[in-house]
Amino acid sequence: MHDHHSNSAFLDDIPADAPVLVCVVTRVADFDRIRAGWYRVPLDRVRVPLTASYLAFYQTAAFGAERWSVRYLAAVRAVGLAYRYELIPDEPCHPRATARYYRFALGPLIRLPVAVPSRRLRRVTFIPTTFGQLLTARDIVDLWQPSPAMPEIPVWGAGVNARV
Repeated sequence: MHDHHSNSAFLDDIPADAPVLVCVVTRVADFDRIRAGWYRVPLDRVRVPLTASYLAFYQTAAFGAERWSVRYLAAVRAVGLAYRYELIPDEPCHPRATARYYRFALGPLIRLPVAVPSRRLRRVTFIPTTFGQLLTARDIVDLWQPSPAMPEIPVWGAGVNARV
């Protein structure tokens, strides 16, 4: 299990223009998987380029006092493809058991110095942004602002995408 890091010196090492993908987390069990070092994204639900050095996590109503906000991020270490039944073997009869997913291997979970709330309830899926925008945003809507620094370079190369 990864510890939550709030070391500002570590945050200072992340470039402001580092690409971040904000992902939604709706279940505590999924956040437990993030703490264990991985996150999944269904291939058929992706509508934005998955080009990110970091994933940040928007927590929904299931998270009590931490709900409707982005409070954590983690470095992307690797990305692969897997079937849901391989990722979550204790749910073999799930309706999406044979669906394919991106599996993000993650570094330790890092707590942001200030949470980014959603002041009005919005449907959030994936938000491509930058680390600098994540640190300065006062509301989730600020993460959608265009950033000229957002690079278009895939972190994991075309190999994974070519097999989709």
